[in-house]
Amino acid sequence: MFEEFNEVICLGMGGSYSEIAKDELFKAYDLYLYQRSLNSIKECIDYVDENCNAIAVLPVETTYKGIIRETIDNLIMTKNQNIQILAETIVPVNDCILSKTTEFYSLTGLIANPNALAKSKIFVRDEMPRQLNIVVAESMDEAARLLNNYNLTYSIIGTHKTAEIYNLNVLREHIEDDKNNKRRFIVIGDSSTSPTGHDKTSIVLFLNDRQGALLDIVQVFVKYHINITQINSKMMNNNAEEQAVFIDFDGHKDDEIIKNLISDLEPQAQSVRIIGSYAKF
Repeated sequence: MFEEFNEVICLGMGGSYSEIAKDELFKAYDLYLYQRSLNSIKECIDYVDENCNAIAVLPVETTYKGIIRETIDNLIMTKNQNIQILAETIVPVNDCILSKTTEFYSLTGLIANPNALAKSKIFVRDEMPRQLNIVVAESMDEAARLLNNYNLTYSIIGTHKTAEIYNLNVLREHIEDDKNNKRRFIVIGDSSTSPTGHDKTSIVLFLNDRQGALLDIVQVFVKYHINITQINSKMMNNNAEEQAVFIDFDGHKDDEIIKNLISDLEPQAQSVRIIGSYAKF
């Protein structure tokens, strides 16, 4: 499945969760590819859209925020219609306080991006030393690089991988407010998979908004006793009457029952695009 690729695109660097997900997938599939890091989800998807020898590892869902619309919205609009979801993995969130010092209570500063601060606001408010100077960074990687500009009593929010890359001490871990927070990542690329017997399929249906349209679509799944695991919709072209419905469900596109399902869905929509069939994590 991954033999034709020679490059993997990750969102962010410096120990980002996209890099951690990439490491997990490489271990599972015994892979090693050249890594390129980009700064936005759209950049990652556009790169894969234009380079058929590249795959990208992207966040698609978090416990904290739910579905990541930027991933879905850009994935369903790729020019290369052969780009598919090829695999998925789930990474537990473990945000840590990292520093060059080993003394937590000597800290006077914290460098972090707004998202990391928002996820850990209770810990920062109640557990960090008082009179803390907070410096906002654009990313985890920028926070780690900015640390060199400050004295030893400054810290960052990062991951264990960040600590490994930048040779920092882990002073506290699991500082996020939601201790059960996880992130689901997908791998996308110009390829396809074979059935494993434990698969899910993702499709997008483009349809004109009409009364009962979504019910008619769901009834097709009921007819074939196919379990829908997720369903989301978005407005297209700023027009409330044009909708894209994104659905995850059990089964593989090469299964006979799924072929029949897709065939019955096609009259219900302007078009149906299979976004991928892949092994469930």
